[in-house]
Amino acid sequence: MSNFTIGVEEEYQLVDAATSELMSSAQSVLAGDWTGEIRTELQASTIEIGTLVCESSEGVRRELRRLRAQAAVAAGAQDLQIVAAGVHPFSDWRGQQLSGGERYARMAETYGRIARDEHNFGMHIHVAVEGDRMRLLNILRDYIPHLTALGCSSPFFEGEDSGYDSYRMVLWRRWPGAGPPPRLACDADYRRYVDGMLRAGVIGDERNLYWSIRPHAAYPTLEFRMCDVCPRISDAVAIAALIRTLVFAAAEGMLTPSATHWGPEAMDAALADDCWRACRSGLRARFVNPEVEPGFESASDAVLRLLDALAPAADMIGETSALTDVAGIIDDGTGADRLRAFHRECDDLVVATRWLAAETLVGAAMDRLGVLREVPECA
Repeated sequence: MSNFTIGVEEEYQLVDAATSELMSSAQSVLAGDWTGEIRTELQASTIEIGTLVCESSEGVRRELRRLRAQAAVAAGAQDLQIVAAGVHPFSDWRGQQLSGGERYARMAETYGRIARDEHNFGMHIHVAVEGDRMRLLNILRDYIPHLTALGCSSPFFEGEDSGYDSYRMVLWRRWPGAGPPPRLACDADYRRYVDGMLRAGVIGDERNLYWSIRPHAAYPTLEFRMCDVCPRISDAVAIAALIRTLVFAAAEGMLTPSATHWGPEAMDAALADDCWRACRSGLRARFVNPEVEPGFESASDAVLRLLDALAPAADMIGETSALTDVAGIIDDGTGADRLRAFHRECDDLVVATRWLAAETLVGAAMDRLGVLREVPECA
């Protein structure tokens, strides 16, 4: 039986240490990184890290502390800072550059404008599973809105409050196939679907399936892709623990596909709407729930109800303590909530971006490197 190992990828913004502007400097950061653990992404304004395979969310915590510190030091050598947030609060995409390489050039040609202006930064969580991944995915897709709401960190875009808690997801929804995956009966159906898309030439490779949860093309994992990268490590770890527990519960038959008198087609439409409301309003969103009166519940209530249902599974898989921190996100606010609160005090997006850079290193292993963390204050 799988022990449900877990790994996390995080994408970081590169910002100028003096001006906090977004910088297309990934190649210079990589050139100075002696570890080889920092990677490029489509945009040269992005660097990406990936944890080692971890046995639990506590392993993820140790890895993110190490890798954020490592990325910060490599960026600092180029007079840059790293920022963990879904989009940059004020920089425009014009003047930014794409990374080199054949695959990225092909994506730019295929997807046009959205590939050029898509400066968004996500957190991807992998959980190892055995057996039929599509069977599990058909259960887990119901919780995409819950996870989206918990991971919001991008309310400001191009210098103004977007009105969304995750404007990153607004941008991401433009990509073909983005959103909840289709219902496919089994892995064999998934394979037929992928092979058909490849033969038709509508995707370049299996990684061009941009579903919110997908079977990974190379690893025996389910990959969860709906969350903004979190400013705080503790939030990222809590969400990772929740996802690991969800996968375990689904695999052990402790969660089953949602069933209501509406039927699957109507619930698929409601799920798509809930995903939009989650990126619009985060934990304040209103989710459709035909089984309760008055037919809806708040995202925060839905998450708390889910935590109660998962308590036995969390205990079995050793994630009870980490799952308590999910309730802490509801109490303290998401990254989007905290960023808005800070901005209300200072009314300055440059200072707010510096605050995000400081939040990114809270709990990171900077003490070992003698790097002091300075928290910006409003004037």
